[in-house]
Amino acid sequence: MEKKVIGRQELHRQVWSIPISTLSKKYSITEYELRKLCKQLQIPTPKLGYWQKVRRDGTVVVPALPANDTVAQEVDLTAFSEPRAPAPLSPLAQLQKEIEEDLKHALQVPSRLTNPDKLITAFQANIQERSQKYRLSGLINPHFGFLDVKVSKQQLTRTLILMDTLIKALKARGHKVEVNSFESNICIREEKFEIAIREKLKRSDEIKKGNYSYDYYPTGLLVLRVGRTWNGVEWQDGKLPLESRLSNIIAYLELRAKKEEKLRLINQREEEARLEKERILKEQEARKQLELVNFKKLLQQAKRWHEVQMLRHYIAAVEQQANNTTAHNDGLEAWIAWAQQKADWYDPLVNGHDDLLHEVNKDLLIQ
Repeated sequence: MEKKVIGRQELHRQVWSIPISTLSKKYSITEYELRKLCKQLQIPTPKLGYWQKVRRDGTVVVPALPANDTVAQEVDLTAFSEPRAPAPLSPLAQLQKEIEEDLKHALQVPSRLTNPDKLITAFQANIQERSQKYRLSGLINPHFGFLDVKVSKQQLTRTLILMDTLIKALKARGHKVEVNSFESNICIREEKFEIAIREKLKRSDEIKKGNYSYDYYPTGLLVLRVGRTWNGVEWQDGKLPLESRLSNIIAYLELRAKKEEKLRLINQREEEARLEKERILKEQEARKQLELVNFKKLLQQAKRWHEVQMLRHYIAAVEQQANNTTAHNDGLEAWIAWAQQKADWYDPLVNGHDDLLHEVNKDLLIQ
């Protein structure tokens, strides 16, 4: 490439002779880069309104170029005009490009409806059967359970062709479109996005006589919404019609599905961690309660054992006292046998059987 070397003095002369916006085009560089270069070379540049003043007054004073041996006296503008690598595409633009390459023919919106999707034919049949419009807006109003489409009769054919193309393109990408009793959804793996298309309305300038309300008229401009009303994203007719933005819509949906899937998995893991922590705490609490129950049982058995020792000492003392006397007492012998049997029944280490007391709680001594 041929060099474009220009001296500092010559560049100073040119920036005060030609508007920088025009001069930058001459050297195939941006206006920003040319101003930045002048600043580096300490070349004064015209302020805002300078050229209007020149046209009005004819001549104006041009500031002199300050002498400065520390800056370059010549500069090669070729370096500034060389082609630069394009900025990297955003994830949305990159995916949109991939979709356009993948769906070259599917994204082409035809001029007429051909072999429509079953959701489109079901919508058409419902409209023909119902033939009803909104009272004020003049928009076709299908029953629930069909595609969420609210447009005027004049825009109906265009809308159905647009929706049919979008549905087929989505299916070609492996996605689904389904309709339930309340809404229409685009399904991308586990994620669902509500979809609706409507026609913009314009309010009349005059209030209707009698009921103090306005009339609303269809504008012919379509608006496609993805997502709920409170968090949805809309595309609408503007410089580009909706027909030329299908790849952007699909790319947005796929990226949003990926983002929401990632968020859902994070929430799922957090919920699983919360439930696991809750399970561990409940398990620890259950173990604590069981430990307390077992300790109380141990303590009660120890008390019973201690009481049994006292009881056996008492029986032995009664028997010893009887042996020290010369009188024979048959009833006392029976009582001692009975008392020893009851001690065996109450003793936690023996747990003897008792026909009459087998249902009694030994710890509380109640039935």
